This record gives sequence, structure tokens and C-alpha cells, in this order.
Amino acid sequence: MKKKLCLFLACAMTAVLLFGCGSSTTDSAEEQEAVTTPGSNIEYEQDGSLPPLDKDLQTLYQEAQGLYEQISLTGFDMDTSDTLEKDGLVYYKVNDSRFSDYDSFYSYLNQYFTKDFIDEEIMTESNLRFAKGDNGDLYILDGNRGTNIFFAGYVMTVDSQTDKEILFTSTVYYTMDTANEAEIFYTAPEDPENYTTKTYQFDLIQEDGSWKFDNFYLFY
Repeated sequence: MKKKLCLFLACAMTAVLLFGCGSSTTDSAEEQEAVTTPGSNIEYEQDGSLPPLDKDLQTLYQEAQGLYEQISLTGFDMDTSDTLEKDGLVYYKVNDSRFSDYDSFYSYLNQYFTKDFIDEEIMTESNLRFAKGDNGDLYILDGNRGTNIFFAGYVMTVDSQTDKEILFTSTVYYTMDTANEAEIFYTAPEDPENYTTKTYQFDLIQEDGSWKFDNFYLFY
């Protein structure tokens, strides 16, 4: 009888231990998959390359970054047979299925950026990147800038968040030590003395019922 009782107790204890371990593993996995943004109840997937915001705003950042990279760096597809001369410069007609002319390009930009940022930084007269043809078509200069080969990585943090404005900062690291050959990192390096840093603060605000960037930067 004693042997049977001991055997029963041993089985019961094993079941408790197994149940306890399974619960702990599940909780740990859930904690790793989602993190709460400081100052909010929103959860987001961890990805150091993106700002620590909810998933919709991370997508907004990714799409805005791709568009701003085309504006500032890589350019758009062009029809080199359709040119526009303005102020001694030669522009080429933009061919892009997302927007058919200058005004529709402005509307497309306004999905991601505020009107002030578009008017003062992207489509301002002092920025010679784009031009409007007599027929309303969008034209662009054929010339792209190079990238910063010393760019090594960055770390993003949220500074403040309200229903109307979100500020987040990116601390960007640059190095002379073959940065262009290394993989980009998204956590603070263990040897910060080997890098120079520059800080960029992004401002997301509510405009016309949508989140939009009131400024934007490329780190490279």
C-alpha cells in the first residue's frame, strides 16, 4: 500500500513540474514577441531597424523611408525622350504608376508627410529636384547623390507620445573602420568610443485625421 501511495505521489509531482515548466516557457515566448511602447498600451513586434511604435506606424515609417529615399537618393523611372528645360537645367518626365502628374505626386506625398514639410522641404522652389511641366506632368533632374560609406548603424527610442504627436529619436553611428563592409546594427555598440554619432529626432503629428511625418531623415 505504501509503495502504491509513493508511486501516486511521484506521478502527481511530475505532472505538476511538467505543467509549471510549460507555462513558464509560454509566458517567456509571449514576452519576447510583443513589447509595450513606453507611455501607451500599444504592443509592437520587436525590430531594431524600425521605431518602437505600433505596427501601423512602423509600416508608415517603412513606406515613408522608401519614398524619401527615392526623392533624395535613387530617383524615379524617367522617360528620357520627354524633357523639360528650366533655369538652364534639363528635367525628364517621371514614369510611375503611383502618380500620373505633378499634382497627384503631391497628393501621394501627403499620405506620409505634412503639407508644411512637402512645401518647405520637398517641393519648394529652392529644391530643384522636381519641376512641373506646362501640361501638369511631373519632371525630375537626372542626378542622384552618393551614400555615406561611414554609416554603421543606429538605435531608435521613443521620446514622447500623445494622441496628437509622437517624437522619436535615432542615434546614428558612423565609423572610419570599413563601415561599408560591416552588417548594419540596431543596438548600441559595446565600443562606442570607436564611433561618431549624430542624433535625428522625428516628429509624427496628426494632420487631416492621419499620422504624418513633419520631418524625415536618411542616415546614409
